[in-house]
Amino acid sequence: MLSRLTYCSAKTEVEIKEILGGNGASENLNNLGLQIGRKVQIVKTDHTQGQLTLSLTGNEISLGNELASKILVETNEIIETSLNMTKVGDVVEVTKILAIGDIRFRLLDMGLVRGVKLNILRFAPLGDPLEVLINGFNLSMRMSEAKNIKVKILEFGKIEKNRKWKFGW
Repeated sequence: MLSRLTYCSAKTEVEIKEILGGNGASENLNNLGLQIGRKVQIVKTDHTQGQLTLSLTGNEISLGNELASKILVETNEIIETSLNMTKVGDVVEVTKILAIGDIRFRLLDMGLVRGVKLNILRFAPLGDPLEVLINGFNLSMRMSEAKNIKVKILEFGKIEKNRKWKFGW
């Protein structure tokens, strides 16, 4: 199964399949020894905005979350993450709603039910809120709400990169 490096668990061995970044990111990763087809082991990750540590032929390499998210890898584990950890362009499927009370009912009323597919459209300039495409309409939600929605990644990077956040209604 294909996944972003940042979604994988610690102590997992993965094979690099694709690098989504531009020439600069690809060159930097290549200089570190991270090329397509190379197998690496994830030593440490905290699944937040922090660093990810990899083991490559006995050497440890630390990558920032943003650079690590551009590396697509082949893994045997089923990747489930929360909606707030996804990236622009990802297509995900809702697997579980962890919210409780009125927020849970509001999310369910908006169509966020198990099995629905979401396209991650954009994040606001300061990271909150995020906007998704669900059943043909755009839905914005707070990151605190997105944390309570577990998703399975289906596809990566399918939205055009030039879409900008538009303020106003």
